[in-house]
Amino acid sequence: MIYTVTLNPALDCFVRPDEFLPGGVCRYDSARFLPGGKGVNVSLLLKSLGAETVAAGITAGFTGRELTALLGRAGCPADFMELHKGLTRVNIKILPKGRPETALNGGGPEIALGDLRPLEDRLARLQKGDLLVLAGSVPGSLPEEVYARLMGAAPRGVETVVDTSGPALIEAVRKGPFLIKPNLEELGEVFGERLEGTEAAIAHARRLQELGARNVAVTLGGGGALLLTEEGRLLERAALPGREVSSVGAGDSFVAGFLYGYIKERDMDKALDWAVCAGAATAFSEGIAQGEQVEALYRRHFLIEN
Repeated sequence: MIYTVTLNPALDCFVRPDEFLPGGVCRYDSARFLPGGKGVNVSLLLKSLGAETVAAGITAGFTGRELTALLGRAGCPADFMELHKGLTRVNIKILPKGRPETALNGGGPEIALGDLRPLEDRLARLQKGDLLVLAGSVPGSLPEEVYARLMGAAPRGVETVVDTSGPALIEAVRKGPFLIKPNLEELGEVFGERLEGTEAAIAHARRLQELGARNVAVTLGGGGALLLTEEGRLLERAALPGREVSSVGAGDSFVAGFLYGYIKERDMDKALDWAVCAGAATAFSEGIAQGEQVEALYRRHFLIEN
């Protein structure tokens, strides 16, 4: 079972005005609300692929309850701890016709360390062989080592995947996660550098392995993706051809595809194949892709018929 944790989930609101004029009155027909947050996205795609998953984390207020309800309507089991005060953030995505997207991302509720105890109790009940995904930014009210702390709450034998950035990633890496997945920008941010090209990505990914990460996947946007395995292998994949609609959620889908492929095949090469298909399927879609879209790309690009 794959248990995902999102400490700062969101209710994503998509609006499509005919035009967007800052300072003016802009009208749109209707809004589309979707559950958001990196771990939430991972669980949504895993569920669509048929994998066993639970989306967990921290919610608050009526926006948090709507987030949970949306997951339920999508058939994705949820296990969120609800705070007594505050509201789960709302991210507004403005999509004017023929114009670039504008995102207004909200701040989440105030979370104290004590609020995490029910979540830590849940993590302590995971079983050997389960996978734990810790994904997304750390709320400002929590310390950067919070993911490292949550990793310590899970029993031995639970493999951990961490998808975050900055100091929170470094603190988690020191705990020896099974997999981390920075993109090129996040990888450079860890070391205070601006990285360009595959060679720089490989060199800095190796530095993260030296700090404790067992397997390091780096997404390179139009440059594809690479994976450094704990056995020392370097695996690379080119970006799949197609028309990008939105990059939002593509990295989360990459993680979901990797875990699906790893559980299905127990092979790092094939897991990376599934990962690039899942990331591309979401990049070619509005919102998180459906499992059948991922499977179609996998059949087209990687399935060799006997």
